[in-house]
Amino acid sequence: MPNSTSPDQSAEPHEAALFADDLKPGSLLLDGQYEILSFLNSGGFGITYLARDSVDRTVVIKECFPNALCRRSGATVVARSRKHAAEFRTVVQGFIDEARSLSKVVHPGIVGVHQVFEDNGTAYMAIDFIDGKDLHDILESTDSAFSPAEVVVLLTRMLSAVEFIHQIGILHRDISPDNILIDRNGKPVLIDFGAASEQLTPESRIVTARRVVKDGYSPQELYLTGAEQTAASDLYALGATFYHVISGKAPPASQRRLAALAGGTPDPCQPLAGRFAGFPPGFLESIDAALRVLQKDRLQSASDWIQLVQTSLAQDPAGPKAPTSHTAPPRPTVTATRAEPWGQILANRPQVLLAAGALTVAALAVVLWFILT
Repeated sequence: MPNSTSPDQSAEPHEAALFADDLKPGSLLLDGQYEILSFLNSGGFGITYLARDSVDRTVVIKECFPNALCRRSGATVVARSRKHAAEFRTVVQGFIDEARSLSKVVHPGIVGVHQVFEDNGTAYMAIDFIDGKDLHDILESTDSAFSPAEVVVLLTRMLSAVEFIHQIGILHRDISPDNILIDRNGKPVLIDFGAASEQLTPESRIVTARRVVKDGYSPQELYLTGAEQTAASDLYALGATFYHVISGKAPPASQRRLAALAGGTPDPCQPLAGRFAGFPPGFLESIDAALRVLQKDRLQSASDWIQLVQTSLAQDPAGPKAPTSHTAPPRPTVTATRAEPWGQILANRPQVLLAAGALTVAALAVVLWFILT
């Protein structure tokens, strides 16, 4: 699967030719501020390009292109028909709103958004170019990509990133190995928020028509139009991703697991706990807890999962340390107390009384010196 941000993972010419709707190299955006260099990737809701900006930096351009609703006429993106027009504009506006929200997110584990703009009848975002490989390609290239200690660090860093986006009301909804990049320093970065659209509110988390389902990684609720999705939906996908990292393969599709549960047959997903050595106590159990079939049975927040990992690491002092959280620090607690009367202070602190007496004697001496001279 091609990497969405690294040039060495871009599509070969014959592959790119299959996508007649992509912008060709040399195409200019935003009055020449960006020049398309090459096609990188294409999904159901967008096309990704490698580009160069006006100060000669390499960036990635994500184009809003819901191919079921639109087509390209020249460089301009238009609705496929009149009946698709309203829905197309809704998707474009959702893309803009979410990109603007993401542009305010500053976190080392989340790809940075530089600019959001409209052109060619659709919307674009310019994002960081990450020099690295996606987790999918790394896992495909070797059977033992990461040691247990490295897995612990990778997961804690990703949990920090997921906790951060959930705190600002964003669900990613497409966490999978191909949407996690490992940079040259070995740090994971969460990319491709093309499916993210719903803000978390206590009243409603019913999703829009923008759904991305990936067998093995998507929770069962993503397969159902109009189903409720919560933070636990992202945690399932993150758990499935690290299940793959540890076991060498993705877990069985959640729909198959749901059918087994409904039919009273054993879950085809074999738990990680007890099968792999070298992990801190309780670490594998936390991933299994995120991977439970029903939402109500899973871990409900990234904060809960982080707490489990921290507890796990505390039981294994020689193991890796969790990275620093990027949540806002709590305000210090200030307790109001009644001030002590001066008499009580002097009675309780004789050294204060002696110091006060010495200062009084010194002051009287100065006064007498002025009077006598």
